[in-house]
Amino acid sequence: MKEILWLFFGCVLLVSCYDEGELKPSEAPELIYGKYTLPQGTHDYDDDIVAFYKQYSSLILYKFTSKDFGWFPTGNFAWDAAVDTIERTGGVPKYDAQVADELYVGEQLQLLRDKLFDYLPDTLMHLLPQKLLLCSVLDAVPVGLGYNPKPEQRQALNVYSGFYHLAINWGNAKILTMTPEERNRFKIDVCVAYMKAVVGSLEQPEEFFMVSRYTEEIDKDQIYANGLLDYEHRLKLDEDWLDYLKLAIENSKESLEAEGGMLHASVDVNGKIREKYTIMVDFLKSKYGFDIQAIGDDIES
Repeated sequence: MKEILWLFFGCVLLVSCYDEGELKPSEAPELIYGKYTLPQGTHDYDDDIVAFYKQYSSLILYKFTSKDFGWFPTGNFAWDAAVDTIERTGGVPKYDAQVADELYVGEQLQLLRDKLFDYLPDTLMHLLPQKLLLCSVLDAVPVGLGYNPKPEQRQALNVYSGFYHLAINWGNAKILTMTPEERNRFKIDVCVAYMKAVVGSLEQPEEFFMVSRYTEEIDKDQIYANGLLDYEHRLKLDEDWLDYLKLAIENSKESLEAEGGMLHASVDVNGKIREKYTIMVDFLKSKYGFDIQAIGDDIES
């Protein structure tokens, strides 16, 4: 028994005396998500991307793969010319996403700041998707035509919402000549895509849902009188909430209150739309410090 004890203490002594040498940090970049590391390059904007990740844990990538872009649990929605040009019927459109031209990533980041980030308080910035993919091409493309679709058969998108990411277009020379109208449309699309991505993480005020009756027994011509914006959402409370978020993002307050606007008495005959709109705007301001109507009011001309 004594021999066993002496052997045990001897092993402890050897381990405690072992000198591993001075620990040194690895010179290799740290893995962030999977195979990705930051920075992806040596441009001036790479420092901004690294700082952004450290602050918000959202990874901005201007280099990515088609699997990163198109993966869904039900399949891959990335366009693949090798298989998606084969003639067949019933195919749903897929999406062609090409990595950003690095010459324009700086301008693309500024566009995101101007049209999304600057509207969001810090709390909501922390809800950004895991990845933001910067693209030079972002098209909805028909499949199964039997040939590669012509340019006019493609639909350029401002933004695409993936399973765990947002893909952002205009990492190309076009960004230098975008018109005010195009930049306003980009703002709406990217802000709506963001809200759709995070709406499940936001609280919703109970009083908002007490204004309308959610029932099938509503005629199409009575939805506004009941405070609903979309007949198809008369039973869908979450969609109704999102409809109101979009209402503020897509319209200025002035246009909402003008004749024909959703807050005008000619449309909002019972005042229920304004009541729900006010509840929503006030709740987001008090709960998150988020002025959602500021998005709709910010219009370039």
